[in-house]
Amino acid sequence: MSTAEKTGKTTNWRRRELIVGEVLDTATELFAVKGYEATSLQDIADAVGVSRPALYHYLSSKEDLLVMLVESVSQSLAEVLGELRERPDLTPSEKISMVTDQLVRQRVQHPGRFRILDRSETVLPEPARTDHAEAKRRVLREVVTIIEEGVRAGQFAPTDSRTTALSVIGMCNWVAWWVRPEDAVKMESIASTIDTLVTRMLSLPAQDAADGAPGLIKEIRDRLDRLEPLL
Repeated sequence: MSTAEKTGKTTNWRRRELIVGEVLDTATELFAVKGYEATSLQDIADAVGVSRPALYHYLSSKEDLLVMLVESVSQSLAEVLGELRERPDLTPSEKISMVTDQLVRQRVQHPGRFRILDRSETVLPEPARTDHAEAKRRVLREVVTIIEEGVRAGQFAPTDSRTTALSVIGMCNWVAWWVRPEDAVKMESIASTIDTLVTRMLSLPAQDAADGAPGLIKEIRDRLDRLEPLL
């Protein structure tokens, strides 16, 4: 394949990605206003500014939009977090900060996609429904694993890893429900604030953080020694 042909294919792929992204964002806005059932493909084509036949180059039904949402929201996130969790060059603390950043950015940049997908879980066509459920489970597993790694490394306080992971994910997901269009310019600040809250939630007490896991064990033993005379 010539360089010109490669360049042409790359350009076409990027153009398709941009158009599909615009279609998804436009469709989710219409779904939010009119409802999924009341929104037609013609409504979406009119809002995007293309003919209905042109829209058929990218999707053939509204169900295709839900499949695209699964791919762009839940499956893509699961893949990113899986790659992040496997990186040997990052500490658990760095990983959880990057997880938070990824989640918050996705919710701030495309809140409508997340909200509509969240509301449409029960009407997702197969196999998109199964794919979405598995992607959500994988996201949870990745966050749980990172938290457990942090506890073992003495970077995070001992905790119920599943409950904590759900709390982290829930905090980030909730951004999609309160973020406003004008907040997109404050994405860095929002991500930083959520990261600070997550860090505080996971952090060891000051002395334990300084001493690591051995310090935590010593503190537990000291407390047991103080309790023993009372037993």
